Amino acid sequence: MSESRVSAAPQESLSTPLPERPGAAGGESLTGGRESELPYRELFLSVAELIPEAIYTKDLQGRYTFINSAGARYLGLPIPEIIGRKDCELMTPEEAQNTLEFDRQTLLAGRTLHAEMTEFLGGVRREWISTRGILRRPDGQMMGMFGISRDVSEHRRSEATQLQNEALFRATASSSFDAFFLLREEPDGLRLLRLNSHGEALLGCQATEAEGGLFTDFPQAGFIAPPHLCQEVWRTGKPHDEEVEQALPQQGRRWFRRQLSAVGNCMAVMLRDITQQRENELRLRLNERMAAIGMLAAGVAHEINNPLAFVSSNLNFIDTELRRAPPSAADVTELREAISDAREGAERMRIIVQSLKALSRGDSITTQPVDLHEVLENSVHLAWSRLRSKGRLVRDYGELPPVLGNSVQLSQVFVNLLINAAQALQKTGGEIRLVTRMHSPNRALVEVHDNGCGIAAEHLDRIFEPFFTTKPVGEGTGLGLSISHDIVRGLGGELSVSSTLDVGTTFRILLPAAPEAMAQPPLPTGDGVH
Repeated sequence: MSESRVSAAPQESLSTPLPERPGAAGGESLTGGRESELPYRELFLSVAELIPEAIYTKDLQGRYTFINSAGARYLGLPIPEIIGRKDCELMTPEEAQNTLEFDRQTLLAGRTLHAEMTEFLGGVRREWISTRGILRRPDGQMMGMFGISRDVSEHRRSEATQLQNEALFRATASSSFDAFFLLREEPDGLRLLRLNSHGEALLGCQATEAEGGLFTDFPQAGFIAPPHLCQEVWRTGKPHDEEVEQALPQQGRRWFRRQLSAVGNCMAVMLRDITQQRENELRLRLNERMAAIGMLAAGVAHEINNPLAFVSSNLNFIDTELRRAPPSAADVTELREAISDAREGAERMRIIVQSLKALSRGDSITTQPVDLHEVLENSVHLAWSRLRSKGRLVRDYGELPPVLGNSVQLSQVFVNLLINAAQALQKTGGEIRLVTRMHSPNRALVEVHDNGCGIAAEHLDRIFEPFFTTKPVGEGTGLGLSISHDIVRGLGGELSVSSTLDVGTTFRILLPAAPEAMAQPPLPTGDGVH
């Protein structure tokens, strides 16, 4: 079957004589003139042979009087076998039907017509854009017609493939759990080309309304694809991947995984909502802290009970002495000493409670300059009941600037490492050593050494995996080191371990120094043995 769409064109009919072709009858042009009547005959023939379109002429009976090599190639015959023959002699009736109808309409109209045609030629389905026009003698009488046909089959297939790929892309993007945006760089800003349904939800409008507009017209665009970040990705050619936090209207605080990839002058942006995952992680960290506090509860109670008894005893002494006759000068001195001792015991309890409160607070997501030595001392106060029965604690503190971190999260890491070190000491007489120093101009190092049982080599590669533990049942959840590793990495640091069986274990923590503190003098040391 053949299909065609015909449209008229305003061009006038051609009255210029056409050149003869080898195989044409009489060796004359269609007008009956000689070769001298067309000085550009050779130029026409050269151009006709070079262009990919089929160029041909026919007489009023439909016989070919001229055809170029491209046209002959489409018909699948040599030029001499085409000249003087009609389409119905060169094709099957079904194949010739569309061409003959177009010829008839052109002759009836008496002017140039254009048509888009689909037909099978030589068993091959082809799509054409064809032009037919009238050839006239100098006196205006019709003497034949000319035709130019372009095979657009490959172009149409490319268009169909492109439409299919676009439909496939839209189907894939729509079924994705991520919000997707395709942007293009233009002189007036980033223009939004495509987005999926999750992208519609973020922008608060339909794709039909948003696509084609400037991305900067949307209030959420600032965090989805910041212009400076897009320029950085275009400049370096490297994809960008990070977690971002954003407060959205009527949704509150949300966390997203943002990925930007440059494709030419376009930018593909993927945004995945990881709020549920992040909240689960925060709850898991809080639960691990609560588990650590539960393990420390008895020891903390004992640590508080000692100074509490001391304070209570001193207060009773003061009360008894004040009930007597006016005290002497020696009695007043003794009372003052009792008050000072009671104050010291109260301060000891305050430090323990403060450390416990710091560890039990909910996660704070902000980072700020932190004094590592202060965090370490708070952690030691909490874990002291576990440490003192196993051996001695040695502090080897170097000079450190404030680090960029979070005191609550770092306290959780240090308490976990201290408890692990205490549990690794198999008997009394062991040693835990805390070492701090600068690892490089912009990174601080904390090491927690123990001379305990050590960790087997086959376990070291899995030591930071969730729920992996070498402790007996009931002594660990298998989450402490995994969460500690995630915390340190989230603060821009590194947590690593080295160990030898029956020799000991060393955990090393690298943390970035606070930028504003790098030029300041380091904090003083605090060496000692506890």
